[in-house]
Amino acid sequence: MAEGDKTKSCLKEDDEMVDIMYSGKTLWNKILRLDEECTKKLSFCAMLDSSFGRLRPFMKLLEISCHGIPWYLCTIAGLMMAYRPENIEVLMNLLIGLFLDITVVGLTKVIVRRARPAHNQMDMFATISVDNYSFPSGHASRAAMLLLFFVKKVFSPGSMWCYLMWVWSVSVSVSRVILGRHHILDVVAGFLIGICQYYVLLQFWLPASLCISILEPYLGHFHL
Repeated sequence: MAEGDKTKSCLKEDDEMVDIMYSGKTLWNKILRLDEECTKKLSFCAMLDSSFGRLRPFMKLLEISCHGIPWYLCTIAGLMMAYRPENIEVLMNLLIGLFLDITVVGLTKVIVRRARPAHNQMDMFATISVDNYSFPSGHASRAAMLLLFFVKKVFSPGSMWCYLMWVWSVSVSVSRVILGRHHILDVVAGFLIGICQYYVLLQFWLPASLCISILEPYLGHFHL
């Protein structure tokens, strides 16, 4: 093959590669635009004067119910009051799961840096700098992780508490869009991340004996 033909062939391959990359970028941009448009239509409670703005206080209660701070405080308080090894085991692993969740979500938010929906009101409860970013939804990831944790490790299978946990978890996740806090893809991704986090937690589950040995130096000082 002549040198000129080789050069033309290489240029043609480069052009094809650029076209493929551009097409992929264009498709992703279209998906994001569709996500933003659908999110805007579903944000019924984004503002008080929205179509269902009167439900905004209830949505904010759901928001607080899945916030990290209450869950951390309640879990730590439970550990300080727990005496039975099986309770210490569950609470210790729950605390690890909560730490895993905030780490994974926080790092992902910093890497992706997707802005929150334009119609979001920045009146969220106890936020930090990474909460300015939208992807993924930390509430959805936490709700999914807690759902599996309690259904599989705490509540009896098929009990009323399992069904209530499902209702709560799904309600929290859906409310993130309705309240205008997140895009739909943020919530879907967050929920899937939460499911993955639970199964990762299972792989590193600490038995009761190890939990007690870890906490023993502290329980004598702080146990209620």
